[in-house]
Amino acid sequence: MNNKHHVYFNVNVVRLNREKLETWLSNELKVKRPVNAEVVGEGEVIANGERFKGEVIDASGWKGKAKWVRAIEYEYEPIDADEITVFIDERNPGGFSWVVPLSEKTLAGSLGYSNVEQFVPKLEKRVLGIHGGAIPRVRPRYVRNGVGDCTGLIKTFTGGGIFSIAELSQVVLTPKYEEKFNQLSKEISLQYKLTSFLERTWKYSLGLAKLFDGKTLNVSSEFDFHSLLLRIPH
Repeated sequence: MNNKHHVYFNVNVVRLNREKLETWLSNELKVKRPVNAEVVGEGEVIANGERFKGEVIDASGWKGKAKWVRAIEYEYEPIDADEITVFIDERNPGGFSWVVPLSEKTLAGSLGYSNVEQFVPKLEKRVLGIHGGAIPRVRPRYVRNGVGDCTGLIKTFTGGGIFSIAELSQVVLTPKYEEKFNQLSKEISLQYKLTSFLERTWKYSLGLAKLFDGKTLNVSSEFDFHSLLLRIPH
């Protein structure tokens, strides 16, 4: 926190290689690019004037009002490290920055409501690429046979959405879909309330977080500001 205080997390991290996933999906599926597709019914889609009928899974983006956060990420040459570092700054309410070392590259980025570029950690390595975008902070919304951002099942603090896609993809187009959606919706709704409170009390909350300075916290489940994140510090 502000490079003055440090909290450590004991957690097993599994990272999904999104680039390889998208390549695999494009090889396994018939993909049309670019396309402007519109779901016009439970079993019909219109794309570039062409009409398709069959079972439809809605994987479109969020539609409607939202609090939008901006994110930018630099890809650097690899660094010699095996720890993920997250930075919290009182000047970036509701946001954070990160450094994620990988075998083939290092990811350094920032997320927030404004001026996110200034919070990106700078590394003394060659830049390989830059990417970014906007992420909605919203309450979940039921979309029949929907997956991804259209449902609002996006981890409120970090913007992670792959987790809900993986969960829903196992039950989409089955009677179990609604039950799984409600389960995920309950968790994300709680995350939304927690994050909204955190944004309103940002400096005060960071002050309380200093009580954990130098301590190690055990993560009992996935590390994405999950509402069940922490066990007793030791």
